[in-house]
Amino acid sequence: MKLKLERLIVMGIMAGIGTLAGAAQLSRADSGAIALRGPIAEGDVDRLRLLATPGTTLLRVNSDAGEPLAAMQLGRYLRRQQWDVAVDTVCAGSCALYVFPAARHKRIPADAVLALQESAFLRAQASPAQLRRTLADAGVAAEDLERETVALAAQLTETAAMEAAFAAELDIAPAFYRDFAQVAAQADGVRQRFPDQEAVVHWWPGAARLQRCYGIAGVDEGPRAVRLAPDGYLYVPALSALVMGDQALQDCP
Repeated sequence: MKLKLERLIVMGIMAGIGTLAGAAQLSRADSGAIALRGPIAEGDVDRLRLLATPGTTLLRVNSDAGEPLAAMQLGRYLRRQQWDVAVDTVCAGSCALYVFPAARHKRIPADAVLALQESAFLRAQASPAQLRRTLADAGVAAEDLERETVALAAQLTETAAMEAAFAAELDIAPAFYRDFAQVAAQADGVRQRFPDQEAVVHWWPGAARLQRCYGIAGVDEGPRAVRLAPDGYLYVPALSALVMGDQALQDCP
């Protein structure tokens, strides 16, 4: 049981969750909207269904992390119901990967940010040596490392397969879950002139790229271009995050 818990903690850390996530706070914002606050966790979609009424058409989000499978379930629900999403402050991690792209219309106001991190596909590319180091850092005993490395790799592969199925179901181009690697590589150079070199790298893709390259339409990105100018990145103190734009990426076909 202890090893399973440690593996879950590692999965959470790799997904951008500092600890095992509790359920998000869900409440009615008004007659047509529900507000979601905090990390997305298993059971959140069921609680959302209980709050929903025939007049509900909008989910307001403020979430910087979450369990990938729970976020995929939430995304599927939004797509089936044809709901919109509005980012109140931040939509990062699993919120940005699975909830945001599933909505019909997506709005990012002037004081909010969309922030993607590594997808399940990219996490599954980690080598056995990298996984062993991560497990060791999480406190897994040396005699258990080999077995837990194999188990963790299997879990990451399974989650990546579920992510691929989610993308196919929602007609999201696979590149949406792969292009962060190029953004992160460019961020290494940016860190050299950035005061907080420990900041976590995120990616904020522009509305035009989301539609043209990944099939994710209906995005109102607000003053994103102005906020990222002139250097193509933005520091978000609330996330301790270095949010990069699209400048590292080639034009899509």
